[in-house]
Amino acid sequence: MSEDKTKLLKLMRFWLFGTFLIVWTAITLYIGLFTSQDWILALRAGLPIWGIVAVLCVVLYFGYKMYLGRKTE
Repeated sequence: MSEDKTKLLKLMRFWLFGTFLIVWTAITLYIGLFTSQDWILALRAGLPIWGIVAVLCVVLYFGYKMYLGRKTE
């Protein structure tokens, strides 16, 4: 893979990780603050949402990696 494509892939990884962290923080704070649950319950309640977001981020990363690695003629 060329240097430009490697930079694009690293940028995509950065943004996907950042997206996951923002979703994790927002969901945890929302559940913990606005539903008056204990923090452990808030973490457990948010797990399905984080799992879905994590899987989507991984799928997007590898899909983008395959997209960048395709042969162009």
